[in-house]
Amino acid sequence: MFSIYLKNDFNRLFKEDKAQGSVELILLIGGIIVIVLVCMFVYKSYMGGLGDELESNELESLNNSFEELSSKFE
Repeated sequence: MFSIYLKNDFNRLFKEDKAQGSVELILLIGGIIVIVLVCMFVYKSYMGGLGDELESNELESLNNSFEELSSKFE
């Protein structure tokens, strides 16, 4: 009789551990998603400002190349 109660208590405890493990896993995945979203937002802001600098540098380089080529044909 005592072993039946012990077995029932063990099964109940095991089921609660499974639920706790699932909740911890869900919280961990949610935390990772939040961190990834924050990193994407920061990266997007950084790259948005950097893109203007790259475009202006590329245009200057292209203009300088055209000027060098045009001076060779004169």
